[in-house]
Amino acid sequence: MRIKNFTGLLAILASGWVAGPAVSAEQPAAPSSAIENVIVTEPRLRTEKALDSFIIAHAAPSPFLGKIARWKTGICPLTVGLPDKFGLYITRRIIKVAMTAGAPLSKDEPCRPNVIVAATPEPQKVLDFIRAKRPALLGFHYRPQAQRIATMRLPVQAWYSTATEDAWGLVSVDLPSGEMGYGVMSTLGLLRSFHVSGSRVDDGLKSEFTTAVVIMDTNKIAGQEIGPLADYIAMLALSQGQYYDTCQNVPTITNLMAADCGAEMKPAAITDVDMTYLRGLYNMNTGRSYLGERASIEYEMKKDLGGY
Repeated sequence: MRIKNFTGLLAILASGWVAGPAVSAEQPAAPSSAIENVIVTEPRLRTEKALDSFIIAHAAPSPFLGKIARWKTGICPLTVGLPDKFGLYITRRIIKVAMTAGAPLSKDEPCRPNVIVAATPEPQKVLDFIRAKRPALLGFHYRPQAQRIATMRLPVQAWYSTATEDAWGLVSVDLPSGEMGYGVMSTLGLLRSFHVSGSRVDDGLKSEFTTAVVIMDTNKIAGQEIGPLADYIAMLALSQGQYYDTCQNVPTITNLMAADCGAEMKPAAITDVDMTYLRGLYNMNTGRSYLGERASIEYEMKKDLGGY
């Protein structure tokens, strides 16, 4: 979808796109379960120590629960602000990567977007608008943190809202503190309480994404090829990393915007390191502690890549 001006982009955000009118995610009619252009990395370029560092850097704990979030609700991506053919390419790439990773896709057609990729020459104005009118899209935070969180620092950034599922399967949204009064609130506007399993290893609490907003500064992505950019955005749409401005010492598409990264560590497409991380994330044993969830991803990655 092409948004011709800044006002049009704000109109989409103001309209309540997460719970607003259903739109088409522009999915391909019958996408393959495998994606093309996955780079197979050389073992010498992904030592065990470097792989461990990549997992630590990429597995961000969710702000409220402190665990690793992933999609449980089927995703429905929508790209706005770019010429139609580029926007459609990014949307379809997110869908194909999600299918290969085992992430759920929305079965509704048309579906309600919960992943929006927005390209704009005025990203900070968009974030100022979100902070004032739609702060829930920034994810869980306390009000004094809002200005810092809603600041564009990189050419491409993402913000995630999450929900917590307890051991009984009850789900409540992790709203910004004070969004429905003082304290952390449930979707019914009540102070939240959770049912836990009682186990020290697995308390039964799980973190899941409810929305993802990826914003591109068109002033800073000029000259980027659409292929690597789409893969980078797909990683942002499907997982929440901690560091995207620091070069990781493994070949990963998440190094695309990182400074001081050698050519070997800046691949032109998503790599087997990235894909095994995503598959590990969506095969992860949820409900464990943050360290337990991270260890589950690490086990799956090393099993799939081999040699560890």
